[in-house]
Amino acid sequence: MSESIETEPILDYRYFKFRTINKYLIESLVNSRLYFAKPNKLNDPFDCRLDLRKSFSRAASSATGIRKTWLQSRLNDGQEFIEKWEGSFENFGICSFSLKLHTTLMWSHYADEHRGVCLLYRFPESFFLAPQNKIFGVDKVKYSDDALTDWLKNEAPMELNKFVPELIKIYLTAKSPAWHCESEARVIRKEHGFIDIPFGFLEQVCFGLRTPQADIDLITKLAREYGGCQNFCRIIRDESDFGISAEEM
Repeated sequence: MSESIETEPILDYRYFKFRTINKYLIESLVNSRLYFAKPNKLNDPFDCRLDLRKSFSRAASSATGIRKTWLQSRLNDGQEFIEKWEGSFENFGICSFSLKLHTTLMWSHYADEHRGVCLLYRFPESFFLAPQNKIFGVDKVKYSDDALTDWLKNEAPMELNKFVPELIKIYLTAKSPAWHCESEARVIRKEHGFIDIPFGFLEQVCFGLRTPQADIDLITKLAREYGGCQNFCRIIRDESDFGISAEEM
């Protein structure tokens, strides 16, 4: 079983979702859906709350040539540009995943201290491209102290019709290096709330070191019946002092 999954250039996206076993997980499985949270509802107060004016100013001060002029012109557009831009994604939704299964920190923090589960979803690219799903973008999180500023200075497209969508994407996927251990990827929608997940997209359910047998039995039944899942495993200790691996059930 692979510990780290790259998302490019393959056409299927395989993402891990660590969950506590509670009524919200049960409802998600029974209704075969995932929740996309509003950017301002995420648990990190810095997440999706970067100071755009400050980032523009810092990027413009260190850039050179035509890019410096372009950044300064955007900055001179003032509050009207910033308010218009911020309003363009206030109703967006974010669903966070991990690219790794064998991460004890993720099991401890997001799967109820190893008493929960990790769901593996396989999304074909066609799912993200379907207009009715309103998917804005899919990308790995960028971990950097100055992810937005560096992007503005070095990579941002200067054509406005390309700049705004890419700016939204980097704004919603930039995080502090302190979160790097999560190996996060995000699916971004143009609206928050629930989205239906087709039968069979739930590829695997993995249970933690401490998941109670009663919960294993319940989640296995629901995942098979409502999600079409046929693959189940559980985390076990490996030969190293603190390592873990997955064992098929």
